[in-house]
Amino acid sequence: MQKIYLHMKRRLANDRGDMSIFTCFFVMAIVILVSFLLLYASIKITCINIRNGTKMELNNLSASIYADTYRSQRETNFSEYLSTLYSSSDYTAMLEETVTDGLANKIPLSTDDYQIKNISLAFHAAGDRVEYIFSCDAEFYIFMFGRRYPAITQHIELTGYHNTKF
Repeated sequence: MQKIYLHMKRRLANDRGDMSIFTCFFVMAIVILVSFLLLYASIKITCINIRNGTKMELNNLSASIYADTYRSQRETNFSEYLSTLYSSSDYTAMLEETVTDGLANKIPLSTDDYQIKNISLAFHAAGDRVEYIFSCDAEFYIFMFGRRYPAITQHIELTGYHNTKF
């Protein structure tokens, strides 16, 4: 028993340090792969959070459009509302700002890891339906050597609609 113990002790104390170059590259490849997978998962989760916050704001936008179209249909007509929607840049800018501010209250628009840019809101009318398209670019960053580098830009686009028939 003591012979086995001494043999194991000598084996464990052997500090020759002979590691093959293949082992070094293999370990490095595994570390790079795991890092890439974590970055990919982080980007996907953040995009899902941005989409969820945007969906909630588009629901609020739909309620705002509902109030405006209901009032326009009761007081004048729907075509006047559409002309306001398409011709008044102030009104569409106000709707876009409302969505942007609501989104900023739900999630930060800029962090050390990402920045949301190019937020836009477009409207299309087809019959008695108002369709709105929200789009933005989420630019993700990685930190290397004490500096921040853009890693990937993900385009995010969501479409919603509001039926104006009562």
